[in-house]
Amino acid sequence: MHWSRLVPHDPLPVLARLRRMAHEEALAALARALQAEGEADARAKQAERLIATETQAASDPAGDDGVVEAFAAWLPGARTRAAQARAACERAQADVSRARAMLAVTRAGVEAVKTLIAEQSARLAAAAARAEQRALDDAAARTRPGLHQI
Repeated sequence: MHWSRLVPHDPLPVLARLRRMAHEEALAALARALQAEGEADARAKQAERLIATETQAASDPAGDDGVVEAFAAWLPGARTRAAQARAACERAQADVSRARAMLAVTRAGVEAVKTLIAEQSARLAAAAARAEQRALDDAAARTRPGLHQI
């Protein structure tokens, strides 16, 4: 079979389907990015809460020196982990922003194809209406030949 028989005459329906598929994928990517952002934010907040809780425990005047020393040894690593968690959260937020932008781009692509299809439909309808009017005019001219002579 020749390739031209496999290619539809009108590429707009195929383009519309591809644009919808891209939009659906962008929507799914945004959902995944939002999920990852929520998880990263929860980890960052947990790390910050842990530091606050341990700081409060080490600040207890009734506590012994061992708790304070353990806290002093633990705190630098905890701050590093909290900073890493916050950085991961910020990267996740950036991913969400990119996913939102991609969603907007794909939505615009879907709308552009819808507009093209509507314009094409209007052109085809107008051409059909003109052809029908010509056919009516031709039929009218054939049925009343004597009117043109008066």
